[in-house]
Amino acid sequence: MLKRVQAANKRLKANQLLLRAQSERDPLTDLANRRHFLAVMAQRAQRQFEGALLMVDIDHFKHVNDRHGHAAGDIVICEVARRISQAVRHEDLVVRWGGEEFLVYAPEVAQDQLQLLAERILFSVGTEPVATEAGPLRVTVSIGHARFPLPPGRLALDWEQAVNWADMALYTAKAQGRNRAVGIAGVEAADVLALQQIEADFDAACSAQKVSLRHTTGPAGR
Repeated sequence: MLKRVQAANKRLKANQLLLRAQSERDPLTDLANRRHFLAVMAQRAQRQFEGALLMVDIDHFKHVNDRHGHAAGDIVICEVARRISQAVRHEDLVVRWGGEEFLVYAPEVAQDQLQLLAERILFSVGTEPVATEAGPLRVTVSIGHARFPLPPGRLALDWEQAVNWADMALYTAKAQGRNRAVGIAGVEAADVLALQQIEADFDAACSAQKVSLRHTTGPAGR
């Protein structure tokens, strides 16, 4: 009886671990999902987020669905997920953040290597068309990235704020024409209040040169 109870408990624990693993994977791409990223952040339990984030968004994805159908859209999402995963390093975490948006968490990348990582993703995704039943489709992405704590002041941010900063850089890339990466190289903020003011009007802060950006253009169209 004791052995049967122990075996049953072992199976129950294994099933619970399997269900948890399945709940933290995106069923379409098999990437980690947002729930898994949250679990990683909870494990680290740091008040100050450290590492780099790259927010990656497929350009004009709505046009793919509208013109070629959702089946083609799913193929594009899966192929972009595969290409991003091939472009990053083994220790980096690729997350399907939602829809056509992905998040890359690179915990151990130096500031000068981050732009190269963004460039690899741009060219890995955009150099060759994606094969679909509707024919080959040229797909590009836009990327916003930053390494935290933000230089030079290295003010403390939690992970939600860090994601927001990467997201602001992404929308700057999209506003500047897409198929490019925009990285936050530095922020002139003396304290947390100044950082919050910049965050409240990011475009104005960039225009006032309170934020320095790095730009990388993706592959030219063929």
